[in-house]
Amino acid sequence: EDPGTGSYDFRPIFAPVAPYLVGADYAVANLETRLAGKQFGYSGYPVLNSPESLAYALRSSGFDLVATANNHCLDMGWQGVVNTLDVLDRYGLAHVGTYRSPEERKTPLVVNLQGIRVAFLNYATDLNGLALPEEQQDYAVSLLALDRVAQDAMLARTWGADVVIAIVHWGTEYEREPNEAQRRVAGDMLSRGVDVILGAHPHVVQPIDHVFDFESWRVSDKYVAYSLGNFVSAQRWRYSDSGLIAFVHLEKQGLRTRVTGLSYLPVYVQRDTSGSVAKYRVLPVLPGLEPETDVVLTEADRSRMAQVWEELRAVLYRPDEDIVPLDPAQLGLR
Repeated sequence: EDPGTGSYDFRPIFAPVAPYLVGADYAVANLETRLAGKQFGYSGYPVLNSPESLAYALRSSGFDLVATANNHCLDMGWQGVVNTLDVLDRYGLAHVGTYRSPEERKTPLVVNLQGIRVAFLNYATDLNGLALPEEQQDYAVSLLALDRVAQDAMLARTWGADVVIAIVHWGTEYEREPNEAQRRVAGDMLSRGVDVILGAHPHVVQPIDHVFDFESWRVSDKYVAYSLGNFVSAQRWRYSDSGLIAFVHLEKQGLRTRVTGLSYLPVYVQRDTSGSVAKYRVLPVLPGLEPETDVVLTEADRSRMAQVWEELRAVLYRPDEDIVPLDPAQLGLR
């Protein structure tokens, strides 16, 4: 916050990773806050509401889409749902997961990315005990139900989708392994037409699985990233001060589309207390990689970033050439 103007600028938080977001064909984030407006009061945990300048920062940093269905999507009630989507529209951010009308809910989000049509779905499993007015319950929030997943995936295919990606808010907070329900539901979703699952909610990174579907004539190689951890947060304890940017690699040959792999960029949330106000930045973590912005790394930062690399490699390592750390050269970086 600028004490002189009372305005907020979140762009410096994302500046160190913005080149990776801009370098992707399409960048997606889980928006686990509301943009309901100043009249609701800005607030942090347990009820979240952020300034709309966050949307500007996300868009200008390279994000194209935000997923809005999560356990905080009703923190500001029905009006918070509507206001948030209105703000996202104003700043040119696509959105999926919460809706202002039945018509909006029934319209799949399908994006053409270099000739490959990708559908994005988003589901929540918990609303923190909050409820919508009865008249909005059927459409306002996309809740995880397997029959609905199958319907949504089928509808996306009728709209021309080659690949279906689902962003799912699920699992147990702070657990570094997916629970049995996550694994079971993931298998059920993949068998119902989803090709890639990107998970959120545990606030720590969980493993990534590569699943080969012998029965699928469209997309045989499927991936489940059970939890990408935290991208940016004030959670300073071990494992929750870090996360992943996942890169889904696609290839189309004739009528057949392949998910050729999933690479990842570990990130660490730096908390800089050298000034009068604490500043947070999302830093990329790769061996030998130095931030390209004016970030000053302390010895504690460097030590923790090295530890983050080892922690995440331990969780993510698979004897699988299709799940690997990102090579920045793929995005024209380095």
